[in-house]
Amino acid sequence: MRNIVFIFISFLLYCCQGNEAHKKQIVAKDSSITALLPLGEMPDSRVHLMARELQQFYGMKVIVMPRSAMPEEGRLKGTSRYSAPAMLAWLKRQKPANCDRILGLTHLDIYTRKGPYPHWGIFGLGYKPGVACVVSDHRLRQFGKRTDTFLTLVTLHEIGHNLGLPHCEKHPSCLMSDAKGTAKTLFAEKKWLCTNCKSMLKHP
Repeated sequence: MRNIVFIFISFLLYCCQGNEAHKKQIVAKDSSITALLPLGEMPDSRVHLMARELQQFYGMKVIVMPRSAMPEEGRLKGTSRYSAPAMLAWLKRQKPANCDRILGLTHLDIYTRKGPYPHWGIFGLGYKPGVACVVSDHRLRQFGKRTDTFLTLVTLHEIGHNLGLPHCEKHPSCLMSDAKGTAKTLFAEKKWLCTNCKSMLKHP
C-alpha cells in the first residue's frame, strides 16, 4: 500500500486555483500511451471528454478500450461499492502491452481505507509512480453542471501521480496540491501545474 496515493476523499478535492490566465496547453512533450477503460455505465460522452483532456493537457496518446463490467473481486459484499486498491490491481492486469498505463473510469462508488475507516469514499486513486489509476464520477455528480469540469481535474491529478508527481507543496494553486481535508477551493479549480511540478514530469 506504500505506493498507493490517497486522492480525492469524499467531498474533498485538491487545491488548484491559479492566479494566472491559463489556457489549454500541452504541459510537456509526451510520447507515452494511456489506455482508457470505461467501466460499467460510465457515459461515452465523459469517456471521450477525458480522452481529449488527457491528450490536450499532457500531450499523450490515449486509446479508448472496449467497455468492461466492474470487477466482481473488488465489490464490497452486499453493496454496489468497490475497493479502489483492488481495482488498481485488477486494472494493472488489464493494461494492454503496448500502453504505458491504464485509467479506469467508473460511474459507481469507490472507496479505500483511511485511518480507522475501512470504506472511505473517494473520487480517485492511483499508483505513484505507476501504471494504473481509477476515477469515479459517483461523488462528483452532486455538483451538477460542474461534474465534467471536476472529473477532468481528478483525472489529470491521478495521471499526474502515475507520471511520478507527488502532492505539491510549492504552490497552493497547483493541480497537484493536496486539499488536506477541505473542499473550499473545489469551485475555484483550474487546470495548471506549477513550474516545479512541470520540471518533475517524467515520461517514457
